[in-house]
Amino acid sequence: MHTTTTLVKDVKKIKIAVEKFDVSNMKEIKKSIEKEISRKDKRVLLDFSTVRFIDSSGLSVIITMFKKLRAIGGTLILCGLNRQPYELLKTTQLHRIIKIVDSCYK
Repeated sequence: MHTTTTLVKDVKKIKIAVEKFDVSNMKEIKKSIEKEISRKDKRVLLDFSTVRFIDSSGLSVIITMFKKLRAIGGTLILCGLNRQPYELLKTTQLHRIIKIVDSCYK
């Protein structure tokens, strides 16, 4: 299992439970996330606190989730970003359009 899901108030929190979010596991993680998100979920928090590395395929999953949620009036929030994932989001300028918070709402 690459993800775990909890509901905190009106936010669906999905923890990505891998160290590397890359081409080797992105299809499984994407499928897990899509299965967890329904049309009623307007705020989704992706917890990356265990993820140390994201490649372009992992980034494509984040972008896809952002677009799907935005299309239904929802919001994607990222938390727990370690150095490399955060730097990748900065380099691609995605930190300007996807909300990033420090706290993952315990």
